[in-house]
Amino acid sequence: MKFGEKIVEGMFLERPNRYLARVEIDGKETLAHVPDPGRLPGLLLENRKIMLVHQPSEKRKTDYTLVLVKHGSTWVSVFPAFANSLVSNALIEETLPFLNGYSSFKSEVKAGNSRFDFHLNFSKKEAYVEVKSVSLVEDGIGKFPDAPTKRGIKHVQELIEFSEKGYRAAVLFISQRQDTQSITCNDTIDPVFGKWLRKAKNKGVELYGMNCKVTPTTISLNKVIEVIL
Repeated sequence: MKFGEKIVEGMFLERPNRYLARVEIDGKETLAHVPDPGRLPGLLLENRKIMLVHQPSEKRKTDYTLVLVKHGSTWVSVFPAFANSLVSNALIEETLPFLNGYSSFKSEVKAGNSRFDFHLNFSKKEAYVEVKSVSLVEDGIGKFPDAPTKRGIKHVQELIEFSEKGYRAAVLFISQRQDTQSITCNDTIDPVFGKWLRKAKNKGVELYGMNCKVTPTTISLNKVIEVIL
């Protein structure tokens, strides 16, 4: 999957707020939209090489969107929405090994008091799947979240309810970088989320992880990795 039609290289300078970055492109400073509002620790550092999509529009405040950051030799996507797009494509192509045998699926489905990323119809039961994008990796271990997430806790709590009612329920962690070897919950940042994720696993909620192959212009699902709590 391509990040966009026109992708340019730049350099990160600073982040004035969660959704804005000051960057340098071809020796000129400009502003770019940051699609990931998380803290992105260890990634958005001064003078880091970045890739941006050029999308000028009268409706946009900036002409650029920051999509990739170079971390050592690894490109890291900072565009959380791509995780859902990757999963959607994989469901269309029926290439997710842990979700086989569904007859149909829908995206952005309202259920309970939330909207879930995917709803799948199986012959014997339905399934609700929530996708979480992981960008923070330390020593090969992907850690979610990188900022407190009340929304994430709410989703996990409702998935527990679905599981108790007889539905399949799952959280799929997508690490948009290739150096991730496993996924865990980030108890230092949000111990409450970690508590509920462990409870969810004990209540039958399925936990899956995948990392991605990322190039300067494309991203694709790479391989299944373990979620270790």
